[in-house]
Amino acid sequence: MSPHYEVEVLLHRIGRWWAVDIPRLDLHAQCRTLEHAEDLARGLVAEAVGAPPDVIVLDMVVPELEPVLRSVAEARHRRAAAVAAEDQAIAAAVQELVDKLRVSQGDAGRLLGMSLGEVARLTPSRSSATASPGRLLAPVPAPSPVRPDAAPAPRSRPGPAGRPRQAIPPARPSWAAPQDDTQGRGRQGYASSG
Repeated sequence: MSPHYEVEVLLHRIGRWWAVDIPRLDLHAQCRTLEHAEDLARGLVAEAVGAPPDVIVLDMVVPELEPVLRSVAEARHRRAAAVAAEDQAIAAAVQELVDKLRVSQGDAGRLLGMSLGEVARLTPSRSSATASPGRLLAPVPAPSPVRPDAAPAPRSRPGPAGRPRQAIPPARPSWAAPQDDTQGRGRQGYASSG
């Protein structure tokens, strides 16, 4: 890990300009944009301490705008925490559905609004768990070669009157998890029980 030099840079708005202050090194400058402020501050600090610019780590702070920026930072933190909680809940649900309840990965994906690939990534491989010591697993047949004169396989089976069927999106269907106020609705076996 290369050494670095960390320094706080205070930015203040002066009309259409930005004042760039580096109190620790008693450096002051001004510029028109925040992008230029970062480059300017990095160059000033590198020159003052005799270090290459790529080892300078700047902590850019705009005190007068801190209340506005704090609310955004807090919202982003809450969103990141919610995403992490959702990821944990999804992983636990996949494990419960596929490993314990023996629901197929495709059906688990349908229930959770996920693609089969996403479910497969969250499902541990069963091949090592199902193979007994000294026993070989059944060989997987090789795919048949494609004939150059063969028509391409259809992407979906035809529906009524020969029309292609619409692909079903992986979004969770409404019957998969009824809301509390929809008791008794849904397909057989999926109705909620109060």
